[in-house]
Amino acid sequence: MNVKILFLILSLLILPACSTHQLNTISAEKVSSYGKDITVKVTGANADIVDKLTRYIQANLLTAGFNIVADDNATHLDVAISDFDPGNAALRLTVGFGAGRGSLVYNAKYTKSGMVLIDYDGAERFTGLEFSPGTKYETFRNFGGEETSTLILLEEASKHIVEQATTNQK
Repeated sequence: MNVKILFLILSLLILPACSTHQLNTISAEKVSSYGKDITVKVTGANADIVDKLTRYIQANLLTAGFNIVADDNATHLDVAISDFDPGNAALRLTVGFGAGRGSLVYNAKYTKSGMVLIDYDGAERFTGLEFSPGTKYETFRNFGGEETSTLILLEEASKHIVEQATTNQK
């Protein structure tokens, strides 16, 4: 009986490791069906995080077959970072279970000629409890500090933002 209760408690404590996503507006077509040219604009309070997320998104879009351009007729991707906290590695490693977790909260909008194709609210979390976190799937990344958690949050956010452009949501 005690093992069942312990398993239940541990299972519930792992849930804070999840990312949350909310699609507010969904296009009937993939974003790529409106053209492969895209402009990227990321805004937020921390210039370093804005720069890094911009580069991650651009790299993922290029890998997905998009062209990064500065054309007003292209599809626009606007990402607004509303909150960023890399968390506390010491708390993650000693206490665990969500203590010291890092988070990145943002909104991403794909628009074309003033029409909103996708309006997406995303929140990435890094608790240190994930199995092979980030997009590099390296097991021991959980033991990294602030820089590692920042990279994991940016990798996950850029992956989820670009997935919105390449998958049909309906």
